[in-house]
Amino acid sequence: MTGRAIREMTAGDIPPVMEIERSSFITPWTEGMFRSQLKFRNHAINLVLVEDGTVAGYAAAWIAYDEIHLLSIAVVPAARRRGLGGEILRAVMVRGRARGVIRVILEVREGNAAARAFYHMHGFVDIGTRRRYYSDTDEDAIIMEYVFDV
Repeated sequence: MTGRAIREMTAGDIPPVMEIERSSFITPWTEGMFRSQLKFRNHAINLVLVEDGTVAGYAAAWIAYDEIHLLSIAVVPAARRRGLGGEILRAVMVRGRARGVIRVILEVREGNAAARAFYHMHGFVDIGTRRRYYSDTDEDAIIMEYVFDV
């Protein structure tokens, strides 16, 4: 049995988070972006999933008014398709719900079928498109939303 826990991200988690980030995204966040994100604890949810002492995934989100804006979520490639991403996503949602949010919103690359399927599997629906949202490729973003039962 593996030891697994989800906890608040710290500055010490940034090096392994950066490894996951670089292996997961065409245009990864920078270390400075993560450091800045950690400064906004009152308006953010920043989590890591630790498995057997190693950071295996993370999520970063903002809380604005009554919604969570999921900014980034990823799992180390070797641990994908084992439910870890879903665990982190649910942890973000539980923490946000405890802070009074009523929905989660995110953008995902139109061509990222795996991510879109992941979010659909977790109850998200497509609500719109942001044209040419990703400046690195001019790809559109699909806006997805999850609304909590009230």
